[in-house]
Amino acid sequence: MVTVTNLFKSVLAQLGNADFGLLIVIDLVAFGVVFAAALIGCLISQRVRARDKRAFLYAVNAFTALTLAVFLTEFPLAHSVAASAVFWCAGYLLYGALCLFKVRKKSAPAAEGTPVQAAVTASGRQVRQPQSAPVSDAPAAQSGVRLEHALSIADKLLMKNLGRGDRQELEKIKIALTVLKVKGVLSPQEGESLNEMFNALLKLMAKYDL
Repeated sequence: MVTVTNLFKSVLAQLGNADFGLLIVIDLVAFGVVFAAALIGCLISQRVRARDKRAFLYAVNAFTALTLAVFLTEFPLAHSVAASAVFWCAGYLLYGALCLFKVRKKSAPAAEGTPVQAAVTASGRQVRQPQSAPVSDAPAAQSGVRLEHALSIADKLLMKNLGRGDRQELEKIKIALTVLKVKGVLSPQEGESLNEMFNALLKLMAKYDL
């Protein structure tokens, strides 16, 4: 732990010798290049669109830490944390934008002239195809309702006089809920995350008598 602390201090000392304006420009340009590469990949490659976008989240976290280190060379801790938080939120919104690119599955064309559709019996009577039951969108609709309800609860809680730790946790939950809402259809893992966040909101409701 001491070694890591000394290494961090050494990095800050090196950054402190450099020009702040140049460092922040390099930081933002490098992050912009990463986002542009991800965006172009989603636009031109079906394989990239189909892949998980979590790698971009890791890049957002890494650049957030770098942004914090750069601001600490010029500004106090409170201002540096605020700036890096803004950067982190913007990065998560860009992640939500990338998640909008999805691979649409093509529906299989109906077979023409199949015996089920228009079969003729020996007596010459036509056999009609039995209609299949429509596919239900209940799970997706249920997730949408839960997301709207969770965001409504989060907004009401933010108007309460929350403790500092609870407010920070609630703001992170709201950002995550907003990303899920932008994405739309949730994976099983994201559905589990939604349940966990919903439970956390219920605990905060009980704590602050909402």
